[in-house]
Amino acid sequence: MTLGTSIISCSDDGKDGVDGLNGMNGEPGTANVIYSDWLDRPNGTETTIDATSGMLYTYSVPQITNEILNSGTVLVYMQFNGADIFALPYTSRAGSNINTIETITTLGNLKIFRYRHDGLTPTIAVGSGVKFRYIIIPGGTPAARSINLRDRSYDEVCELLAIPK
Repeated sequence: MTLGTSIISCSDDGKDGVDGLNGMNGEPGTANVIYSDWLDRPNGTETTIDATSGMLYTYSVPQITNEILNSGTVLVYMQFNGADIFALPYTSRAGSNINTIETITTLGNLKIFRYRHDGLTPTIAVGSGVKFRYIIIPGGTPAARSINLRDRSYDEVCELLAIPK
């Protein structure tokens, strides 16, 4: 019977090797971005929020979680009659009054609120030809951390996040 022994040894001279070059940063990630189709305006209700009267339109959006509310971003756009697209909040003169359309995000809901700046009534409804679209970007998504998307146009946001228009 033959017994073989193998000895493997490493030499330790105490010096670490030279670090390699750092690679280039990749493109911002978009894998977890959620976006809607263009949504018809739901039926609204007259309501008062923080002593401001207006029209409130509510969408059920279960993807708006506590995590999104705490560290994510929700962008909302409106489209007039299939043409012009504007980011919310949007302020304009309608019915001879300055008014604003803004968003309120709550757990599981996206609310669109339109109010007059003069505080008077009647409130001005959002036209039936207006559609809304939301884009939800989780806080851990590189795109949410590295780019200020609120300063970008709708077209730029869609291009950066690879979202079909």
